[in-house]
Amino acid sequence: MKILSFGEILFDLIEGKPYLGGAPLNFAAHAAQCGAETYIFSAVGQDELGTQALEKIEALGVQTTLVQIDHDHPTGTVEVTLQDGQPDYTILQEVAYDYIQPPENPEDVWAVTYDVLYFGTLAQRCPSSRETLHHLVQQQPFKHVFYDVNLRKDSYTEEIIRESLPLCTLLKLNEEEVTVLSTLLYGLEMEPEAFAQKITEQYQTQVVLITAGALGCYLYEQGQFTFSPADPVTAVDAIGAGDAFSAAFVFHYLNGEPATSAAALANKLGGYVASRRGPIPTYSEEIKRELGIMNPS
Repeated sequence: MKILSFGEILFDLIEGKPYLGGAPLNFAAHAAQCGAETYIFSAVGQDELGTQALEKIEALGVQTTLVQIDHDHPTGTVEVTLQDGQPDYTILQEVAYDYIQPPENPEDVWAVTYDVLYFGTLAQRCPSSRETLHHLVQQQPFKHVFYDVNLRKDSYTEEIIRESLPLCTLLKLNEEEVTVLSTLLYGLEMEPEAFAQKITEQYQTQVVLITAGALGCYLYEQGQFTFSPADPVTAVDAIGAGDAFSAAFVFHYLNGEPATSAAALANKLGGYVASRRGPIPTYSEEIKRELGIMNPS
């Protein structure tokens, strides 16, 4: 399985300590640990953090051939504070991932046939990166396009969301984002099931995933709305847990698991990451066994 993840590479500064992250990179790194061949399409600054990022990304098993070096903007950083294990973010603007460009040599991208394109909302806040994303979608028919809404304060608009939804076959968001999007798009607060049904009807989305934190997730597919409960865990921090959830779902769903089974496995990995410090912890042998990824390729 080959996955192309588009969007931000940044450092989360948690209690003064830098953790490499950004949802698209977290997703790619978790997908790599699951066993996929993953590529990140992004940009970092020509600075110390950018150099560190490239070294760390390669160590995570994610291909960096599509990471651009921006000479005019710094590598992205985010100040993160934790309250009861839940993160709050202050996101620096005018950084490298805001200016991701179409590749000078298109064959650099299309030398690989990708099964999935992953993208989110944050990296689209600047027209430059947003236009590059749309260029990617137009250039190759992916088997699936996964949109992780992943709203960040002051970093999204109604226009970005309305332009993103038609691109995806798989949509993931959380309960709070259901409230935001239903109000933004339809003028009223909708319950998860009604929202998922409305989105599916309007955009022909194949699967809608709505995460409910430590409780589990809702799944809407082919007119069926189900809830997949999660096992209880002791949360250390939730950073990266949603990205791990997404990676596990995509990996197992594209490997032929029914959506309900893929969601249950995604809950397991999301809980595991929430119980560890940092967004991309190394998987234990136990979680590998539970996920059936003892021998990732």
